[in-house]
Amino acid sequence: MNFNIFELLTHEKMIFFAILSCGLYTGYTDFRHGKIANIYTLMMIVFGVVSQALFVTAGEITWIHSCITLFGGLAIAFALFYTGIWAAGDAKLFWGISLVMPPSAFSHMHETQFYPLILLTNIFLVFFVYISLKSIIKIPIRRQGILISNSFVTQLKQFPKRLLHALSCVGVGGAAFYIPSRLGVNLDLAIGIAVFMTVAFTFDKLVEKYIAGTYKIAIHTSVGILTIFFVIQSLTNLGAFVAFIFLVSFFMLLSGSYVRSLFIKQTPIKNLKPKMIPAERLVRVKCQHGTDEYIKVPANLANPAQDDVIIDVSSEGLTPEQIALLHRLAANACWQEPHSQLLIQEKIPFAFMIVIGALGNLLAKGMAYSMVQRVELSQILENVKSIFA
Repeated sequence: MNFNIFELLTHEKMIFFAILSCGLYTGYTDFRHGKIANIYTLMMIVFGVVSQALFVTAGEITWIHSCITLFGGLAIAFALFYTGIWAAGDAKLFWGISLVMPPSAFSHMHETQFYPLILLTNIFLVFFVYISLKSIIKIPIRRQGILISNSFVTQLKQFPKRLLHALSCVGVGGAAFYIPSRLGVNLDLAIGIAVFMTVAFTFDKLVEKYIAGTYKIAIHTSVGILTIFFVIQSLTNLGAFVAFIFLVSFFMLLSGSYVRSLFIKQTPIKNLKPKMIPAERLVRVKCQHGTDEYIKVPANLANPAQDDVIIDVSSEGLTPEQIALLHRLAANACWQEPHSQLLIQEKIPFAFMIVIGALGNLLAKGMAYSMVQRVELSQILENVKSIFA
């Protein structure tokens, strides 16, 4: 029998066991010790880069699509780390697994897709199931009704602004997506999606950073009107788009409410322990009369580059030195009730979810929800047999 390194390294069986072994071990260390050693995620990333080169060499994907997978996966991982959703170890684990996943793991997709985004969808499907099951067990029915009603009221108040925002981003991203086709340039679907997301994200960040608040609405309104005329083009599509944005934004708002209710608790300063993960930042503000004040701000509002952050949101958790500092501040009456508490986030086992989402992706050959949608149990069993055969 001839030994073929290309066939060995691109075989689904090896990829399956690489994800299973490395992923489950890193998931265990993350759950048990609150951290993922860099050596394991680095091994997965290196294996992923080598795999991408082999996929290109074997003709399974083009080098352009490989670059999109490489940098697109990195962009998604960094975005989720930067926004505080994932810890650094979770982000690196996702990036490595997104590189390792073979094109055959997406063979049920009709066209070439943005593979890291499909993988992310499967991971958050696992997260949604986890949240749903835990909420049934942990949150009383009456409390759930309050969460839903409060989220719905908030959604009604914020929806006009969110709709304008979405229309403008779709308009700018859609223009970047359709202009090449008008010029006779046919882009691969994965490239088109990557261009759309990059342009829309860049436009959003530029407006957010450089445009004053009163002018943001004017820009989003004008660009949103262009979107209606040049991208959506019909009242039926406009109605479907409005309904889609409403449902998606409401779902995200409601999910955030459930996550905060399940995983974030007010903890008295005296009860803090090392490794506890803060869900808010403590910032020192210098007053005009020369004294310092300490305020708590949400994790997504503080800017460590500009503010004097005393306690930062970190997946590493609180250190004994930080806890001692908080005790001193509380003893010196720098806080008054109920401010002598800190929001603490319970550890979410994202590493396990990343692994389960990836394995579901391999078995479903694409979107994991299709296993339920098609109810093809026999096909799933065949996929399992092919991996272990």
